[in-house]
Amino acid sequence: MRTDAFTAPSPHRIVEKLDADTPTWIVSDLHMGDGTRSDTFFGKDRHLIALLRRAEEEGARVVVAGDGIDFAQAWNFTRVLKAHRELIGVMSQLGAEGRLYYVIGNHDYDISVFQEVLNFRVCHELHLGDKVLVRHGYEYDPFITDQLDSGQWQTKVHHLFERVFDTWVRVPLFEFYTLPNRVSVWLGHKIALLARLAQKAGARFGLDRPATELLANLDFWAWSNMGDSMGIFRPAFQHVRTGAFPILVCGHSHLPGVVRDGDRAYANTGSWTFASSQYVIWDGTDVRCLDWITGREYKSELYAPMIDGTLYERDFFAWWRENYMGWLRFREGEERRGWLKGWESVVRDRQVLSYLRPHSGPLPPPPPAPPESP
Repeated sequence: MRTDAFTAPSPHRIVEKLDADTPTWIVSDLHMGDGTRSDTFFGKDRHLIALLRRAEEEGARVVVAGDGIDFAQAWNFTRVLKAHRELIGVMSQLGAEGRLYYVIGNHDYDISVFQEVLNFRVCHELHLGDKVLVRHGYEYDPFITDQLDSGQWQTKVHHLFERVFDTWVRVPLFEFYTLPNRVSVWLGHKIALLARLAQKAGARFGLDRPATELLANLDFWAWSNMGDSMGIFRPAFQHVRTGAFPILVCGHSHLPGVVRDGDRAYANTGSWTFASSQYVIWDGTDVRCLDWITGREYKSELYAPMIDGTLYERDFFAWWRENYMGWLRFREGEERRGWLKGWESVVRDRQVLSYLRPHSGPLPPPPPAPPESP
């Protein structure tokens, strides 16, 4: 498990350096697919077009911080183009005008599409002066950095399963409270019990490493399910505290917000999957994270259990003891289903999103500056 991946630029990484004075709007993790029911972008094309037009009106540049197209879900770019032709056309035009930059993500298997077809300026990381570092965020993922190539087939199988069975198998469980998801967690627990036995037996002969790694992966799943999606917060926030840039902007985890440490900050762009439409604004002096459709501003509220460390006090087995109620029922899912009346019936219906009007009013005002010390 790596926790220090790409914390320093590699000579093989493309770095785009821009001025810090120009306002910059950053989105990521669009995951545009083929327009079918398993396309998690959920038909929000005109909302993202409205955001791009607003950024243009504001004189801002646009950065897409990776995972713009979900090749694993759509199978090929032609299917994505047919489903999102107008949106892709607007993005391509901005790219041709030099107003849209693209930071490579872990789902971006074919970067030639972005460079040669869509006219994007493509890079691995982007610098706004000496103030802001923009990366996709997979660099801080403790597991995926060693599996960027080998993990592609796993992602394709996962998407194929969701497509064929018309369901979701994802974290967090309380939002994707589907039967296949609950069965997979139940099976994970049985595998964990076997791994714990194998770990104890193998320790006598120095053969406990595979079981130990498997249990670490299950703990990683539990932390992701409880809030630290993809496990990137701790290594990313450590980089904020010790790195050369006072502000780090990432995507990857789909968890929007801005976490501050004095004059330094970690900002996550969230995603445009399902009901989400988050973005980060750099206004030349500071960053804010907003949701385009609802207008909500995200600060550090979603990161509270990671900041105080309580999330990491529980491993997979502790999470299981707290949540499993028998008969494939989990407390966090049953409680949420009780007041949401079924997550899928509310959020999965793409018509709920497609009927929402694109945001056209003024942006929420920035928070007032703190009073100066006497």
